[in-house]
Amino acid sequence: MAIGIVACAIGGGVLLSAGPPFYTGISIPLVVIGFLEILVGAKVARRSDLQADDLEKLLAESPVEFQALESPRMAVILRNFILLKWVEIAFIAIGLVLILLNQENNFPKGLGTGLFAQGLFMLFFDLIAEKRGKKYTEFVNNQGNK
Repeated sequence: MAIGIVACAIGGGVLLSAGPPFYTGISIPLVVIGFLEILVGAKVARRSDLQADDLEKLLAESPVEFQALESPRMAVILRNFILLKWVEIAFIAIGLVLILLNQENNFPKGLGTGLFAQGLFMLFFDLIAEKRGKKYTEFVNNQGNK
């Protein structure tokens, strides 16, 4: 969510303060994708606190039931990270193509720059989140063995 807020702020600032067409192109992916990041982040944040409390209670009461509930959920989340990485790689690739195909600082080159930047930042932070998810999945899978 914080990344989305920063992206929207930068994109909005660039749109308002810099001249078109290049900077307009940069701002569109920052604002649009940033807004989606805010929506997804808010949904996850809203759900996470309540879910964490419930899962901690379940873990204390029944580690086997905890594992049975959390393991399939984490499998879905880790599969979603694969899809997200492909989308982010597509943003990076499309961005690079648009940057390399345009010699002038025009709208398509700006759009490519924005897509490239968003894709790169999203990929970086999702790789970190995926690593944390894998570590948590190992923890979950070990709970049924206790």
